[in-house]
Amino acid sequence: MNEWWLISLLGACAIAAGIVLIYPLRHYRLLCAILLPIFLVVSGTGYYYWGGFAGWQHFIQQEKSKELARQMLKSIKTPQELIDKLKAKLDGNPQSAKGWYLLGRLYSSQNDSQQALTAFARAYHFKPDDEQFAVNYAHGLWLSNKQRFNSQIIKIFNTLLKNNPNQPDALAMLAMNAYIDHAYGESINYWQRLLALTQEQSKEALVIRKAIAKAQAQLNSKEGINNE
Repeated sequence: MNEWWLISLLGACAIAAGIVLIYPLRHYRLLCAILLPIFLVVSGTGYYYWGGFAGWQHFIQQEKSKELARQMLKSIKTPQELIDKLKAKLDGNPQSAKGWYLLGRLYSSQNDSQQALTAFARAYHFKPDDEQFAVNYAHGLWLSNKQRFNSQIIKIFNTLLKNNPNQPDALAMLAMNAYIDHAYGESINYWQRLLALTQEQSKEALVIRKAIAKAQAQLNSKEGINNE
């Protein structure tokens, strides 16, 4: 049963319900002529907004998009072919932040860090408030800078953390930067916040605890020297 049959069925049910409700007023023809259309409009509007019709339509569109994507992927034999197809689509829609982001991910999967950075930069340019785009762009900048931090990279991660105090990538990268700058107390703070987001017995938690212990040892050593 397609959506139009369903809509027709719902419309018929609404009309029947309206007739049943208004039937006791059948002797007041003018009133019935006014109330029945109002009932149909209100019930139809109510179903659209609160009955799930809009959500159902969105779901249908998502499924169609997924099926189109699956069909396209079946016809693609190599990653480079997928990159070429996506680049061709971006030629027609160059302001698609999502498209540039996906292209960047594809380049990253092929270890082409420079092309990935260019694509991530475009995605970030069109939608700088998107967390995924910002994280990948900042990480790309960090890789292209020989895994060293600069003011631009730090600014992006600080902005991410300001918008989302539990942003794990920002916490991890800012902790690393603080440790490199010998700001051990600051790095411990970032890592402790990150630790709170991980499962207690996970491998990630173990690595973070080791990093905290190392930073704490450095901090204790630094404080010992200062006290001499």
